[in-house]
This record gives sequence, C-alpha cells and structure tokens, in this order.
Amino acid sequence: MFLSSFPIYLVSLLLIFTPALMLKADSIFWPGEEVAAQDLIETMNGQDPGKGWLGKWRKMTQETRDRQPKWLTPMVTSTARLEQRIRYDTYYETLPNGKKAWDFGAGKGVSLIVGPTLQFTFSLPEYLFYPGQGAQDGFGGETFLVRQRIMASPEGQKNYCFSVQLQAVSPYSPFGNTSSTVYNHWTWAPTILFGKGWGNFTIQLNLGTRLTDGNNETKALPYYYNVAFEYRIGYVTPAVEITSQSAFDQLYFINAPGLYVIPEVLIGRFAFKDDWKVYYGFGYQIGLNSPTIEKKYSNALIMKFHLLF
Repeated sequence: MFLSSFPIYLVSLLLIFTPALMLKADSIFWPGEEVAAQDLIETMNGQDPGKGWLGKWRKMTQETRDRQPKWLTPMVTSTARLEQRIRYDTYYETLPNGKKAWDFGAGKGVSLIVGPTLQFTFSLPEYLFYPGQGAQDGFGGETFLVRQRIMASPEGQKNYCFSVQLQAVSPYSPFGNTSSTVYNHWTWAPTILFGKGWGNFTIQLNLGTRLTDGNNETKALPYYYNVAFEYRIGYVTPAVEITSQSAFDQLYFINAPGLYVIPEVLIGRFAFKDDWKVYYGFGYQIGLNSPTIEKKYSNALIMKFHLLF
C-alpha cells in the first residue's frame, strides 16, 4: 500500500519544499535570465571566449553546468540536470520463461547542451539479443529526447534542479533488422524531472506519462514514476531506486506490471583531460510483484558508462 501511495507522498513533499526553497536570496537560474546573462557577460568582456563558434559553445556549456548541481545520474531515473555526454547501458535480463536477454544500448546515446537551458539527445544503435531465440534478435527503435531546464541552483546554494522533457521512440531502426519485440508504433513520453540535494544526500524524481500513435490500451502508460536516493562518499555513490508504472486497468499501481527496486553503485567522476570525465554504474533490478515478473522480466543486471565532455 505504501508503494501504491508513493507518488502522492512525493508530490506533497514537492509542494511543501519548493516554496521554502524560494525564500532565500541565493541565485535561481531561469531560462530567460540565463540567456540574458550570457549575452551580457560576452558584451561586457568584449572578447571572443574561444576560437569561433566552437569555443563559444564550449564556454556556454560549461557555464550552464556551473549553474546546476553536480549529482550523478542514476541507472534508470532521469536526472533534471542538463548533461553533455556519451552514455551506453547494457541490461542482462531474466525473462518470464526463465531464458535470458541482452539489451545493448538501452536507448541511451549522445546528449548535447544546445542552449543555456536546453539539451538534445539521440540514441546510439540499440541491439536486442535473445540467446536461443534468434527470431527475436534485432535492433531497437531510435530514441530522441529534448529537455528544458526550468529552474536550478547549484550545490552550496539551494542545491536543486527542475526540468521538463519529451522523449520520442520510433517503431523501427535506421539500421534495418528491427527486433520483433519493438513496439510497432511511435511512443511519446512527456516527463517532469526534479531533484533536491542536502549535502551528500540527493533525491531525484521523475513523474510522466507515455502515449502512442496507436494501441494505447496495451502500450501506453497513464503515468509512471521513478525515484532515486543517493549518498555520495568520495568517488563512490551508493543508491537505491524504485520504479513503477500504471496501466489503464490498474491506475493506482495496484499489482500493475513494472514495479522494481534497484540497489546500485555509481563510481566516478574521474577527470582525464580538461572537461572530459568518465564514470560507471552497476545495479541489480528486482521485480517486486507477480505481474512484473510474469509480463516484464524478473530481474536484470544493469551496467552503464558515461563519458562527459
């Protein structure tokens, strides 16, 4: 029952804490103000921040990241932060029939900060491999994502971030040989992203919905949530995530498929050149109810790699 009411508790906390965050005089970076501040700084300096547009873009991305917290991104929960990175995830799943499946890429890929408050992401090739079930092998659909940061305050000040995003997944792969397990409809997932930190402890939250251009009764989600709890200890960040999703006939998460807990550890960031950094993550996703185990998969080993630039 606690998990079924979990989204209500989280929204209540947001309503309680967000007004309190606004009471102090620390900087809060809004989209319009950030663009204006960026133009003003360059005008006052009267100099080229780098060699041409590339140097200006690099300067803009660095200033954008300095205006938000520096939390690590969990395994499944999306961060509200804007990121510039190459990310690659791998899932090793145990299916309902007891057989195994590999997901190489998992819809992750290249993220670019294209404006002071705007990020665009496109996925690298995702390959689905079913050992002993060769007819299902193939590429996943291409994923595209746009994220708009609404408000942010860095660590040492209010230490929070609030964004919205829209993710679209195509029903086919540009590389051909699309897996038979891929949805045969476009899907769109608008999502609210929020995170708040207190010292080394961080909570990151997603609340969204998923719609398709057909077959919404079985493929769409009225709403879903992901929440991650992290505690940073030097270069090691232990974390626990809870993810859940509803169905049209199970709107309140009561015995709906898709309920998981994920104990995990994130390692890094390790800097090796200028703004280039790497970090890794390892987690174990565990299904918490019978519909999840019977209709999704019972568990999965998750591994991820981030190259930040």
